[in-house]
Amino acid sequence: MRPRVARTVLGTLVLGSVALFWGCSQAMSPEQQAQAESWGQWRAEQEAQVKDPQRSFLNIRDAVYLRPQQQVGLDPSTPAAQIRWHKQASMPLTLHHNGQDASVEWGDQQRTLSAGETLALNDNLFVTVGTLYDQGLRAFVRDRHHPKVAEFEGFEFFDYNPDARVMAQFVAQTPEPVMFQTIQGLKNRFYRVGKVAFDWQGQAVTLSAYHSSGKAPYRSLLLFFKDASNGDTTYGGGRELVLELPDGVAQSFAIDFNYTINFYCARSTFWNCPVLKDPALTVAVEAGEQLPADY
Repeated sequence: MRPRVARTVLGTLVLGSVALFWGCSQAMSPEQQAQAESWGQWRAEQEAQVKDPQRSFLNIRDAVYLRPQQQVGLDPSTPAAQIRWHKQASMPLTLHHNGQDASVEWGDQQRTLSAGETLALNDNLFVTVGTLYDQGLRAFVRDRHHPKVAEFEGFEFFDYNPDARVMAQFVAQTPEPVMFQTIQGLKNRFYRVGKVAFDWQGQAVTLSAYHSSGKAPYRSLLLFFKDASNGDTTYGGGRELVLELPDGVAQSFAIDFNYTINFYCARSTFWNCPVLKDPALTVAVEAGEQLPADY
């Protein structure tokens, strides 16, 4: 799940564009207008996070994925644009996957680095780690002054479409572990916990519903999908939609495809995104995030 952040001037501009869309659409009810405003706020928050030099997914200079007991090193004095993880142990800084966290040795400094913590290398660069499937570990070198963050001008989204909010029926199943290959050549596991069925522009559509642990109650569901828009107006690798369900999954609930986003791999080569297994939808879901303009 991605954390929420404060609105910015960019958010005001996004809300202004939503208001302009309202003026062009006489069919939107007050409830739909409120939903469009919430979407505009959400979009502004997503874009503000990408502009945050500390948390942006665009600030990565290099990434490495480790199995338990593997070790890598780097030279923190290397210029930011050239800094890389290395397999050889004879480096000024070494990072060892101890089976749960990362053990770091750097000069006379020894410490454990857990997910959510940072290790500052200098005023610009810092290291973070995160857990992966089956005791895997990822280690990122991040740059607070990465030019991709400074150059980011916002996501490309379809205009808010009230018809992209549909009522769906949830059909539960016994949680089934599904292994996904990732673009980094690794594996990730999600649990298929049911199906969601709905109508899209007059056609019946069914999507698998996934969950990270498969343990009920499901207060969120993950929809991973490809559709007829992929490679044209949306990212060819597919998109995702996180359904937040604080009261658990009801038999019937709304799905708003305006909140669909691309996998981060659409903008960054360092992410461990899944290669989708389910067949692509025959319909074009032209709602949510579009293909990046510079893709």
